[in-house]
Amino acid sequence: MSSSSALSSRNFLIYLVGSTISLHGLWVYRVALGWFAWQLTGSEFWVGVVAFTQFAPAVFFGPLFGVLADRVDRRKASIVINSFSTANMLALGALAALGNVDIVVLTVFSLLQGALDGAHTPVRMTLVPNLVAREQLESAIASTSISFNVSRFVGPAIAGVVIATLGVSAAFALNGISYLAIVAAVFFVELRPRTRRGTKPGDVWSELLDGVRYVRDHRTIRGLLFMIAVGSVFGRGAMEMLPAFADAVFARGSSGLAILTSAVGVGAIATGLVLARTTLWLNLIVIRMSVVIAGLLIAAFGANGAFWVAVPIVTALGVILSLGGVGSQILRGKYRRLTGCATSHTIVEPAHSEHSMGGRLARRPGGSCRFSLHVV
Repeated sequence: MSSSSALSSRNFLIYLVGSTISLHGLWVYRVALGWFAWQLTGSEFWVGVVAFTQFAPAVFFGPLFGVLADRVDRRKASIVINSFSTANMLALGALAALGNVDIVVLTVFSLLQGALDGAHTPVRMTLVPNLVAREQLESAIASTSISFNVSRFVGPAIAGVVIATLGVSAAFALNGISYLAIVAAVFFVELRPRTRRGTKPGDVWSELLDGVRYVRDHRTIRGLLFMIAVGSVFGRGAMEMLPAFADAVFARGSSGLAILTSAVGVGAIATGLVLARTTLWLNLIVIRMSVVIAGLLIAAFGANGAFWVAVPIVTALGVILSLGGVGSQILRGKYRRLTGCATSHTIVEPAHSEHSMGGRLARRPGGSCRFSLHVV
């Protein structure tokens, strides 16, 4: 295997296997969470509230999590956060099995898990660049992106089977167990030492303000962040209503929800394959058009009452939302290279971009800049 392939690295393979298992558990959880919220209330409002709690911590505290990630031991932070995630999910699964979960309890557990996942996102971003050599980094990014999108397709299918046969409590427990895979992977891999720039970390709040100023002063970055925010809020928001559509509109239950969610994953995989071949055609106009097309597809989905028409619509929506998210990340990378900005110890998994996002930018002495976009 070529030395430029990240798959030739034992450390990266261990991490990738653990991460892939954990990601499958994550998608099982997301499907089960939305379905359980719908089962408990039959309310679109509460489905939306529970979905909001999954991503709100990353949206509001993502910048702070990003700054703090530079100040902690990555291995210890990852192990501790994922261990708490395991305990949180097993507790939720046990309470659900005993019938002691109402919508308020579910919302609290979802908010706590959202905070844990949001805190782990920037930690995870720092791990991969320290597992592989510099020439293997692009291969590592591609591999983690493929892993995420495959789990996005397979995970909901697993969720449909688990919920139908064992119930949502088993789905929550399965997610809790899956976190142990990434805990074990991080424990056994060898991390490369961080490359220091010779400057001590500054004050947390000063770095956050530096990031705000940097966004304010750079039109291209500001525009990309705006496009991602619009796609995340409106595009992903519509996707979180799939439990209500699957049951109330299409009368397909949890199996219908699994099919719809997997269809979105298929679209995201297709986008990834296209962008992996070439990005010469990608520009800010394409990103803007993707937002417009996503709006039209969401309108078509809302006006449709046939399940097998809805499936190709959400597949196309997966293509467009992924194009907006991944494309924005690629353009951000091109802009960084053109302006001479240096991003160190940071990796972005673009496939997550269509969910929720928090940004962190920090100016460094000597005219360099660091920029990371945390997405979950």
